Amino acid sequence: MNFIKKIFENKIDEQVHNQFVKFGKGIFKHKALIDITITAKAVKIKTSPEYANGMVVFLANTIKDDTTKVQVNGIIFAAKDLSAESPIEFEEIKNAMGVKKHIVNKELTKHQILELHEKFPLNPLSLSFETEYGKLKIKEKAPKSGKPGKGDKKPKADYCVLITTDKSILEDYAFDIKEPFKKTFIEHTIGIDEIIVPEEYKNDFAKARIHAKRKGKITRFLTIDEKESEKETNFEV
Repeated sequence: MNFIKKIFENKIDEQVHNQFVKFGKGIFKHKALIDITITAKAVKIKTSPEYANGMVVFLANTIKDDTTKVQVNGIIFAAKDLSAESPIEFEEIKNAMGVKKHIVNKELTKHQILELHEKFPLNPLSLSFETEYGKLKIKEKAPKSGKPGKGDKKPKADYCVLITTDKSILEDYAFDIKEPFKKTFIEHTIGIDEIIVPEEYKNDFAKARIHAKRKGKITRFLTIDEKESEKETNFEV
């Protein structure tokens, strides 16, 4: 289930919490973008970076068994070398602007892909691969950090592209759209009013950032076949 749906259904878990670790107080516009196109043959879902890890986990779980391997290509971004903790050996590690790019180029099982996410839940997993269910392509580019929005310039929903013939996936990414549609664009504005730091982490900035809860409001803007609507909900994650 995608993290936005979990927020609107008040099913807060670690996946949802991890999405907000990078945020401080403020108004963050044009976040969690989704661009959905439905044709007679397929469903194409294009998104901004927030959905990358969730899509990797989702598609990995469509691999039928752990004897099957799929070719996985991409990069895991981190501030430090992840080699010692990684369940797989990286092809190469490159340094770029203070970020370590862990290159993945090998056949992996379902278990290995899911273990990468389990080991590195806060690191962007820009991994592309294909299963019988569908094809996922993620840009090999580090996502930008969360900063309050300036102006009204929208980023593109083209960081992740998932193509499948299974229309039931719309129940997750277009969970609140009940009528049939051909094209939908969705974006969110996140307003964080309060950051609640657990007492035991108040003197440790790094741990406080990870474990603090963010409290605020999320507004969901939908354009369904050119018809616009919006809805909102409060959250504490």
